[in-house]
Amino acid sequence: MRAVQKFLAILAVALVAIGAASVVAWPDEPCRIPPGARNFTLDKYAGLWYEIGKIQTAGGADKTVTGKTIVANGTLTNTNATNPARFTESFFPFTPKVAYNVIYLDEKYSIEYDCGQEAGITNYCFHVLARKPQVPEEDVQQLLQLAVRFDLNPKNIPFKPTKQQGCWNQHQE
Repeated sequence: MRAVQKFLAILAVALVAIGAASVVAWPDEPCRIPPGARNFTLDKYAGLWYEIGKIQTAGGADKTVTGKTIVANGTLTNTNATNPARFTESFFPFTPKVAYNVIYLDEKYSIEYDCGQEAGITNYCFHVLARKPQVPEEDVQQLLQLAVRFDLNPKNIPFKPTKQQGCWNQHQE
């Protein structure tokens, strides 16, 4: 009987410690609001982009629990007349909308940062996009500096390159 009481006491202390640690870490920092790409137009942004890689929190789903890739086409709505590079993104009627910001755009590259916060949990993704599926590593490193400059990766998540090899042969020049 004493062993059970001792176990329950240790369990109670552990649960209180975990709860206290959660309170310190919760809520997450709010979403950042980076400036939009200065030269943004829908015509420049339209067309085929390849995701070169991303910095993404765990809440940004790209695979199901069974490991299958999710393919979801969202809807972008621009309600900001003064910043055409800032949108609201939604995927399904029952899911929360997130801020979708094109923060860099040129003829070869684009950086998109999206972020949403629900119940004190912030999920964000910093996408490096390119018109071609393979790009020089030095270009990627230079583009990643925007995440540092605008403090878009407060959780210091590592950049994850997107597998391109053999995936897009029909689109390559």
